[in-house]
Amino acid sequence: MILPALFALACLAVSPGSDQILVRDLAPAFPSLASAAPDAPVALAPAPGVARVFRAAELRSLAVRLNLPAPPPDTEICVTRPVAAPDPARLLAAMRKELPAATIEILEFSRQPVPEGEIEFPASQLRRGAGGALWLGYVHYGAHRRFTIWAKVKVTVTVERVVAVGDLPAGQAIDAAQLTAQTRQEYPASEPFAGSIDEVAGKWPRLPIRAGADIRTDLLENPRDVMRGDTVRVEVRDGGAHLELEATAEASGAFGETIPVMNPVSKKRFPARVAGKGRVSVDAAAATVMP
Repeated sequence: MILPALFALACLAVSPGSDQILVRDLAPAFPSLASAAPDAPVALAPAPGVARVFRAAELRSLAVRLNLPAPPPDTEICVTRPVAAPDPARLLAAMRKELPAATIEILEFSRQPVPEGEIEFPASQLRRGAGGALWLGYVHYGAHRRFTIWAKVKVTVTVERVVAVGDLPAGQAIDAAQLTAQTRQEYPASEPFAGSIDEVAGKWPRLPIRAGADIRTDLLENPRDVMRGDTVRVEVRDGGAHLELEATAEASGAFGETIPVMNPVSKKRFPARVAGKGRVSVDAAAATVMP
């Protein structure tokens, strides 16, 4: 709390990069401190805009601790961390640093005075809303402190989107003719949308995709070289020995994936690695389960 009497007491400023009041912060009003180590801590720094007053008794104790002459008996020193109204230009510069390719317009921002420091608006703190997005940011001050700020903004970026021309059923390869590419301005999205037809063509949707929908890469999978129920050619290698037989796939899999297969004669199941279209392979250890 700032008492009325403090309005007549000029305050010194805390060192911007420190969380403590240092000897050098008090030295301008306490000349005896000139002979002390300037970076020696005196007390914790106050919160932004709050005054910390050193009364005469506290200053005498400080002088004794540092083996210095005592200040005059009526000496009082006010220390504060200065604050100022937010500068919209600096806010916008911090936003553009985070999203350099975006078009950004600040519609409103927090008016509370802020301390001196670096401004940051993390992209992860941008929240879409009605009438504009809310963007939370911080002023980094002191050694490791943050002062929260906010702004209501209009943000758009140029994006490349791949769109389904018609309905795309799950589990079927997508043909390039079923897709179209669009370039448009829109709110930045965190979802992994495909940016080119090459990213999508030949892949399989995990779920049905409706006509007109933007294609997300996390909802696609590589084509299955082996489908559940297929008869597959099993290659078994053990050193120079090579054995081939037929088995039944008990799961679908793409190249490089391991799936369970069953020997239709012995009914024994064993893991096999998909090696290509209709082909799997096993190592010698797995071969021991096949009579």
